[in-house]
Amino acid sequence: MFPAAPDSKFCPLNLKLAFIAASLFFAYTPPISAHGFVQTVIVADAAYPGWNPFSDPYVDPLPERVIRKIPSDGPITNDQDQNLACNTGGESGAALVASGKAGSVVKFEWTNWPADHLGPVSTYMTSCGGDCTKFDVNGASWFKIDAEGYDDGSWASAKLISNNNTWTSTIPQALAPGQYVMRNEIVALHSSPPQYYPSCTQVNVSGDGNAQPSSSEIVAIPGLYNGVQFPDIWTQTFDTWDAPGPPVVSFADNSGNGENSAASNDPSLLSAGQCRLVSPASAGGFHRRSLIRWRRSR
Repeated sequence: MFPAAPDSKFCPLNLKLAFIAASLFFAYTPPISAHGFVQTVIVADAAYPGWNPFSDPYVDPLPERVIRKIPSDGPITNDQDQNLACNTGGESGAALVASGKAGSVVKFEWTNWPADHLGPVSTYMTSCGGDCTKFDVNGASWFKIDAEGYDDGSWASAKLISNNNTWTSTIPQALAPGQYVMRNEIVALHSSPPQYYPSCTQVNVSGDGNAQPSSSEIVAIPGLYNGVQFPDIWTQTFDTWDAPGPPVVSFADNSGNGENSAASNDPSLLSAGQCRLVSPASAGGFHRRSLIRWRRSR
């Protein structure tokens, strides 16, 4: 994907500089038609850069991240794929772990998201049982802290787009302390089979809670979408469609795109001088009957 380097013996300085600039442009600028990935995660007001599959693999030494590796901005297309939990390469730990107090807001900032890639958005967590940098997610037990499907004339993915390509979740206030993997995922239903875009972030949760999910609130991934009948968004008409999976854990705070988040109203979780943010009303959603009927295979 990079241009060939000019011969240094015959290359004037200005041409060398142009080559360097072009290389940086190709390395750090994602394609305009790209799907998107989590480029930044903000945990308790601290921003952490994500793994950039278009530039990070080519840096020596490799950058240390709190978000686990992904191979590209492409999807998982099989709901039984062993890489469904955290994408290909994300099964093993990243080098760093973010820190956040239970009850803190976590914002997953995607690079972009195509407007026609409509579908549900969810956030799950799993305990690393210790050090997340050494934790393999194969066989992990996941619990849901928020999820949205189709409601009020909009898919959750459209709400994410209208919120500056950002999905906001809340670490449950009552959650027991420890290190966790947070899995934010968009499922795109514009094609069949659906396309799955998971992103996994490692977080060390502090606090004095003691809540853990019950057996009825956990799920394996793969296994999350077993038996799920996804709708045909181009031919079916419906008023609501709930995101699949187990129920949101009973101790979760109101969450999902930051609306009515408990953390947003808790002064103890705000940094000094920080304004309380009010989530904008969802706008620009797609009404089911007005969807443009075309499919994209990308």
